[in-house]
Amino acid sequence: MVYLFSHVNSMMKLSIITINYNNKQGLQKTIDSVISQTFKDFEWIVIDGGSTDGSRELIEKYHEYFSFWCSEPDKGIYNAMNKGIRKANGEYCLFLNSGDFLNGNSLNSVVSQLEGDVLVGRVKSAEGGGLSYLYESKTFSFSQLYSYSFPHQASFIKRNLFFNYDFYDETYKICSDWKFFLQLLLKERIQLSFIPDVVTVIDQNGISKTNKKLFETEKSRLKDEIFPPYLVKDFEYSSSLRDLFEHPIGKRLYSILYRLFITKR
Repeated sequence: MVYLFSHVNSMMKLSIITINYNNKQGLQKTIDSVISQTFKDFEWIVIDGGSTDGSRELIEKYHEYFSFWCSEPDKGIYNAMNKGIRKANGEYCLFLNSGDFLNGNSLNSVVSQLEGDVLVGRVKSAEGGGLSYLYESKTFSFSQLYSYSFPHQASFIKRNLFFNYDFYDETYKICSDWKFFLQLLLKERIQLSFIPDVVTVIDQNGISKTNKKLFETEKSRLKDEIFPPYLVKDFEYSSSLRDLFEHPIGKRLYSILYRLFITKR
């Protein structure tokens, strides 16, 4: 059975989309952080996968804060995220799934910097009770996106971009957002910007952290789909060399070779 509550919204600056399945405790953290924001020009969409742990009752308790919510079985996280996008009306989308929560009053400072196609902030990890930086967004290179994706929990994405690529590829379980970002950067020449603000504190108990084998399988498939084989081979070769010379032993080897072949000329 589906439970819906919907407001009719005009165009807003931001659509926050929250995906949940049997994570009532994490969802409460997410809710608390969003309703405490002083910035209010956003709509909030909650897509629940038919939870049986009391999540639906929690959503009903806070229904006045949601422009749309539903609780029904889905076909996975990207199916649920696509469902949220189709219900969204905001200029930008932010995916803040259950267990992730906004860092303090972060929206207030971020929205004044929203421009271009994609804006990427920083995230922290709440793992183990401590906080640590996981992603530095001061600079960007192709090697970074080749190795790992932007954190969707701190990425503000123009909603209309999803319609150019038929939303997230639902055949992936973990890496579809990575594929989406690669397509945008390689084919769309999007305007991408970074901010130093820590936007979100993230829950690291997601499937990408708990199912390493599936993550590596999808990562390999993604590279095969996006990049020509010769580019993958050349890039991974150069990456291996870079990793070698960044290692203490590699640095020592480089120093020896430099003295032998360069300084003696």
